[in-house]
Amino acid sequence: MNDHPFDWLEFWIRFGCAFVFFGLLFALLMLRFIDSIGLPLGIAMWIASTVGTGIYAARVGDDAWHRIINALKWW
Repeated sequence: MNDHPFDWLEFWIRFGCAFVFFGLLFALLMLRFIDSIGLPLGIAMWIASTVGTGIYAARVGDDAWHRIINALKWW
């Protein structure tokens, strides 16, 4: 697995950057569908997707950014 010890400061920095970036991106995407899904479900989906993406980016590292951006290129 990993040869280096886990660094919590690096984890929180990566999580914070991913949370802000993808939080804004997912909020803009959610505005498009908010009329059809409703506000409570939209907020719940936004929280789940933003936190999940933030944790993924913090755990995987810099390679996660490339994987996530490539996965979002479908649109």
